[in-house]
Amino acid sequence: MSIKEIRKREKKQRRDYILNVAEELFFSKGYDDVSMNQIAQDVGLNKATLYLYFKNKESIYFAIVLRGVRIFKEILKNRVELGITGIGKLEEAGRAYFAFYKDYHDYHDAYLYYKSKRFQNSADKYAIEIESLTANIMIIICNAIQEGIKDKTIRENVKPIEVAVFVAVTAERIVGLGPSTLKVLESQGITHEQFIEDSMDLWKHMVMEAVEK
Repeated sequence: MSIKEIRKREKKQRRDYILNVAEELFFSKGYDDVSMNQIAQDVGLNKATLYLYFKNKESIYFAIVLRGVRIFKEILKNRVELGITGIGKLEEAGRAYFAFYKDYHDYHDAYLYYKSKRFQNSADKYAIEIESLTANIMIIICNAIQEGIKDKTIRENVKPIEVAVFVAVTAERIVGLGPSTLKVLESQGITHEQFIEDSMDLWKHMVMEAVEK
């Protein structure tokens, strides 16, 4: 291995270490309560050296969010492949999102915060990659819907992108129910997990309605 390759590997290792440390800080304290000074201190670098790897705190946060989006995309791809029909693939896409929420809760919450108005229209390279991956994720879901239209498990008069966006938006709201709403459900003996399952059943019947009549 050449000196250049060794230095490149060492730089990547240090960059990954910075992200690991920053990730713990952001997940435990939240975005606003973490500073570049604190990250540098916990990493064991001076702030000037930290800026050699990331241009600002926002960029570090985006790089962490990107990790989460990559994880979700892999979960989605693997789950969708389990579906036999188009509607089956759409169901698995929904289950992929809820699995991501359950197993990678911190990444999920970081991604939702990234989507807030605070970070709109960022030109950061990590934000651009996040948007690219998000577009690919929507394509995967749209392809499942188009397959369902073709195999007649999904009604033909739906627009795939509208269904994909509807599923994505409602999934975010379903997992993010507030305490008062959860209490209303619990008063009727309905757990959050059961509500998620029932919501997925509603999605299914909405797009299959014309087929099942």
